[in-house]
Amino acid sequence: MLHGYRVYDADAHVVVSQRCWEDLPAEYWTRRPRPVEIGDADGLGGYRISWYVEGRVVPHTFGPGSQPGNTPRGSLDPETFPGFARVTDPRVTAMPFAGQDLSDPAPRLEALDQMGIDVSVAFPSTIYATFTDDPGFEAALYRAYNRYVGRACQASPGRLRWGGLLPLRQPDEACRAIAEMKELGACSAVVFGTAGDRLLSDRAFDPVYAELTRAGLPLAIHFGASFAPLWTLCRTMYAGNIVGMSTPVLLAFFAVTAGGLLDRFPTLKVAFLEYGAEWILYAVPRMDNYLKQARTNGLPYATDIPEQAIRDYARSGNIFVACESDDALLQEEMKLLGEGQILFASDIPHGELRENAAQELLDRADLTDAQKRQILWDNAVRLYGEP
Repeated sequence: MLHGYRVYDADAHVVVSQRCWEDLPAEYWTRRPRPVEIGDADGLGGYRISWYVEGRVVPHTFGPGSQPGNTPRGSLDPETFPGFARVTDPRVTAMPFAGQDLSDPAPRLEALDQMGIDVSVAFPSTIYATFTDDPGFEAALYRAYNRYVGRACQASPGRLRWGGLLPLRQPDEACRAIAEMKELGACSAVVFGTAGDRLLSDRAFDPVYAELTRAGLPLAIHFGASFAPLWTLCRTMYAGNIVGMSTPVLLAFFAVTAGGLLDRFPTLKVAFLEYGAEWILYAVPRMDNYLKQARTNGLPYATDIPEQAIRDYARSGNIFVACESDDALLQEEMKLLGEGQILFASDIPHGELRENAAQELLDRADLTDAQKRQILWDNAVRLYGEP
């Protein structure tokens, strides 16, 4: 609790380590991501060590597909990588690494106490969006992660909650993953902005969403470089953050609204995490403008269009958006979405360093006490349920 306010962190993270796929099925074990050290590290900053997977090094700092992401630092064999084992990456919080990858939940709980966070929902590293194009291997990595984090959060299930990776590109496996994550206590299922080269609204995924609604789990759509054609445009890590990882939010929002996902699954709750919230002030009127044109012009413009105005989907109560604590347009976003749809997120222990985000939100003079309580607690309860 922070100054009398309960705090429900809607988006924190598990830093990826080798432990996350310790029970990867035998047929995929030799293909597991492996830590590698770059010999000539001049100019690479802290990115001297990366994952080697599917013939690629990820993350990497320059050239097509460049993006930031969790490196193997902190989980390396000290004999193989002298001086690097259990070293905390300078871009992340000073939390001990065992708390970052949840191999020991105690340091994570200590950090939550220090920050005044009562409940925290842990999501995977965004690097899972880029590990592989093989649906089978991806599903195996995702489900191994789910089992790992599900067991870790059982140490304090009332405070440590988690979202399980949903392997949409293999729908049968995704349905099995939902049953497993539900059994392990997940409070949501997480995807990235696309399922590879397909929109999230692709009808091939309908059986998965049907299973998700039956399980009563919300869908969390998280910042991440899921759409490979954008990777070629990203020659630096900054470009990776903006072009590769942020742009897919528009593809995801189109899928949820104009793509028909909420038309077919009207009870599904959907959260957009780590994209900020300002984008929705552009997306909604832009999409409604073209929707009006489509309806006016008739066929072929009005083919496969949504049943409602995009603004109506935005205000339906199904869509939640995590904001930044210093978001200057927050009042406008609440007018568009409703005060019950904005979430607080710390993003710990990632390098954006939002450790003081809850306090920054409480310090804002333009929010009422009721609005602060909604953002810090009530809205996350509506999305994820009571802890």
